[in-house]
Amino acid sequence: MGDAPPPPPRRRRRTSSPAASLPDDEDLLQEILLRLPPRPSSLPRASLVCKLWRRLVAEPQFQRRFRDHHHGKPPLLGFFLQDNISCPFVPMLDPPDRIPGARFSMPPHKRNIIIDCRHGLVLFRRQRRSQSLFVWEPVAREKRRLSFPPELDNSEMYIINGAVLRPARGRSSHFQVALIAKGKENTRVAGCLFSSETGLWSNIKTLQLDLSNRCTPQPSTLIGNSLCWLIAVHRDHPQYAILEFDLDRQSLAVTELPPHLEAGYDQLRIITPGEDGGLGFIHLSHFRAQIWKRKPDCDGLAVWVIDRAIEFKELRSNCKGYSLTLVGFAEESNAILVLPASGVFMVIASLYIIYFAARIPATVVVGITFSLWLEEPPVPAMVTVAGDMVTVAGDGRE
Repeated sequence: MGDAPPPPPRRRRRTSSPAASLPDDEDLLQEILLRLPPRPSSLPRASLVCKLWRRLVAEPQFQRRFRDHHHGKPPLLGFFLQDNISCPFVPMLDPPDRIPGARFSMPPHKRNIIIDCRHGLVLFRRQRRSQSLFVWEPVAREKRRLSFPPELDNSEMYIINGAVLRPARGRSSHFQVALIAKGKENTRVAGCLFSSETGLWSNIKTLQLDLSNRCTPQPSTLIGNSLCWLIAVHRDHPQYAILEFDLDRQSLAVTELPPHLEAGYDQLRIITPGEDGGLGFIHLSHFRAQIWKRKPDCDGLAVWVIDRAIEFKELRSNCKGYSLTLVGFAEESNAILVLPASGVFMVIASLYIIYFAARIPATVVVGITFSLWLEEPPVPAMVTVAGDMVTVAGDGRE
């Protein structure tokens, strides 16, 4: 009689692995949370996980680290449209990051014109017989009315543009408004700065300058601690120049663009050409762009040089041969805004990738990008802007 077969091997019972637990080391948690994408929903959703997470993301020190980790560049939430009737906000992001358009849209008013938008503030002018300037904070839904400085509000001077920002070393609740004007003879420009902390305009700074009759400066670009506008100079042989208002010195200076540059006013925008900052501009011709920047020559003098050229092949296929108009530049995201003749408003991130397009009414003359940090609890916003020439003014509350 043969041997009985060996019994089959016993199968080991699988033991279920313990449920993953959340890390409780606060330093480790903060390093993880810092790497969340800089989207409006990231920190609010993280705060719903547990009380510890909510406490960590609500700390001002963590929020500052979160911004620094993402290089201080908030996401582009959308843009304002200026159609001389209302200033609707058009959101760009998909849910859950999408901000409803009504959340940031201003009440319709035929005389409201947006001038500038930066650091969570929107600057607009209300055109009446008695003109006034307003600084609006969309997040807090607060508005402050300013009056024109009397030295620039007279028959000898004409206000041509302005800008709004929060001071780099000041308290977050304070803001500054810069204002530029030209003499009626087109032979000088003037600038001054309003501080909400003091409630006063600074002394008027002037600069002798031969302005073109068609001097219509674009909205400002903040480069370092200077506000810059593109203007037209020289009545006999017009060319473009950059008017710079140094906020530290409160002084005006002019840098002329290359004289051989052949471009329409809607083909140029002042930009920051690289991560290292500095003064630059973009020249768009058809579907090709040139990025110019200032660089020292062999004698140490700053001159204009072409930094790089970009072919917008995606635009060529999407726009079907239509011409392009530059309507803005978003400082924090390094994005340009273009408007083809087809009426499709496009945002080009980092001067390379098209990531949003929307058909807009033909009446729109300005597109203003809105970049913002949305955190829980709310903190002061960060904003960027672009658009066409407008005018301005400083003090009082409404």
